[in-house]
Amino acid sequence: MIAQEEPKTKVVAKYPAHVKKVLKGNYAAAEAAKLCRVEFIPSYPITPQTTIVEKLASMIAEGELDATYVNMDSEHSVFAAAKGASLGGSRVFTATSGQGLLYAHEVLHAIAHMRLPIVACNIGRPSFPWNIWCDHSDSISQRDTGWVQFYGETAQETLDTLIQSYMLAEQLRLPVFVMLDAFYQSHTSENIWIPDQALVDTFLPKRDAMNESIDPTHPKSFGGLVPSKFYDHFNQAYWTDINLVEDLTNEIGAKFGKHFGRNYGAVEAVNINKNTKTILVTIASIVSTTRGVIQTHPEVGMLKIRLFKPFPKKSILIALKDISKDCVIVNIDRNFTGDNEGALMREMKTALYGKTYKMYNVYAGLGGRDVPPSTIERIIEKVANQSMEEVCWIDLD
Repeated sequence: MIAQEEPKTKVVAKYPAHVKKVLKGNYAAAEAAKLCRVEFIPSYPITPQTTIVEKLASMIAEGELDATYVNMDSEHSVFAAAKGASLGGSRVFTATSGQGLLYAHEVLHAIAHMRLPIVACNIGRPSFPWNIWCDHSDSISQRDTGWVQFYGETAQETLDTLIQSYMLAEQLRLPVFVMLDAFYQSHTSENIWIPDQALVDTFLPKRDAMNESIDPTHPKSFGGLVPSKFYDHFNQAYWTDINLVEDLTNEIGAKFGKHFGRNYGAVEAVNINKNTKTILVTIASIVSTTRGVIQTHPEVGMLKIRLFKPFPKKSILIALKDISKDCVIVNIDRNFTGDNEGALMREMKTALYGKTYKMYNVYAGLGGRDVPPSTIERIIEKVANQSMEEVCWIDLD
């Protein structure tokens, strides 16, 4: 008997013009920066961000990326150098974390209000008590500097969001932070689809020179003293454009979906309808855990917040338009701002002002404390049993 060869099945890639790799979140961020053809990278190491800039340095040394890489003496200097390079017309990328982000606070204001389209990663960790594990307190503390803030759920989303962020930043001339959870995302390996360079190039054009850029043939002054009668004009112009961010986020996310096969929006609603009894509002890596748990709880929905700053009020109201007046909303905060409520709870209260939904606030996962499925189950149970406090610290020993 002659063995017959099995017919070969053609393998079709899930995403054409992509390569699948196993990468940690930090390396996915570095790959995204390379794909965006960044031109200037100022850096200063800080755990757990360091491997992003290390990987980019390696790419430049091996000839994979044509960019200028400069080691600075502090994070304050990093963002000062980023400001200067962006004024010079370069596409700039950098990364930071924790105390490094806090140290750069002054320059972050200048970058935003000088309307410089810089994109950076922050690997979320707290400040004091001294801690290097996952927390959103560092990034939340900078939400009023004027930077747009995105929080990704996965390493894939980090890569994709960075590409979209340059498009948004350069259209509106606003800086963007893309946040990763320390270790849960930054140092965890995942399957990543990396698009071909040509695919990214057709989506993200080269940065256009701004009229406000440095031009040696036409000298200008930058950052000078602004008299009171002109100051409001600068802020009103910023206000006009920051109010375009939510709609443009959804527009770019849809365009990205058509081009790359992965759709994104300012928020994502999961199992939210007229029969939903409880909605868990989540950010970053806790989203994935919650997504898994609610599969066995048909009465529970999830609202994923991807765009945090400016807070996406319109998208949230659309996502919640069909829920009943008795639906309970639970906001899970991985930050502590020194107030009674977490930042997510306060933002949701503002977004839903005038609504009568019962809302609770849960502090979970601060300082890197794990948030396993059992924690999400416990939150759902406390709501069902009506034993939830208005503000609750979960899983404390």
